[in-house]
Amino acid sequence: MTAQFSFDPTEFTGRRALVTGGTQGMGEAIVRRLAAGGARVATTARSPSSERQPAEVFVQADVSTREGVDKVISDVLRRLGGVDIVVHNVGGSSAPGGGALALSDEDWQQTLDTNLLAAVRLDRSLLPGMLKQGSGVIIHVSSIQRRLPLFEATLAYAAAKAALTTYSKGLSRRPRRIGSSCGSPTRRGPTRAKLART
Repeated sequence: MTAQFSFDPTEFTGRRALVTGGTQGMGEAIVRRLAAGGARVATTARSPSSERQPAEVFVQADVSTREGVDKVISDVLRRLGGVDIVVHNVGGSSAPGGGALALSDEDWQQTLDTNLLAAVRLDRSLLPGMLKQGSGVIIHVSSIQRRLPLFEATLAYAAAKAALTTYSKGLSRRPRRIGSSCGSPTRRGPTRAKLART
């Protein structure tokens, strides 16, 4: 069953968007929705892009690293000239289960780099352009685990998403005319990727 939704195909005309982690799942659905609304969309992921990807710009890079962020910034600014919308969708964890004592410094650092510092680094590079143009929107995708951590399974991930939420709230109070919000996806019915393929 594929759900249908209606939208204005000119809603994002003239807007330039960057979506991290935009090659599958919710990220792909966000890319499709922005493109269907007329935005010029750039996306990034560690894995190669598929042929069905509607993004105008694809940058294969690992945004959990400083080098990956630098590559994304360079390519996106060169190709789009700036951004109006940033959706930080990238996230996840490969840390082992077993609670706090099972997590090494490397597990914590990798999880923080992916779920918090990727967004911080990208925002720090893109926010000056948004301030100069006098507008922009930054969206951070968080997780319900920021409030309800699974101690035995994803403690580092939950802590990183809690930090991302706090960072996003702080960012929303600083620059005028730049919107910043943080939300957690919920699952009701078909996946968002299916919704965006209509």
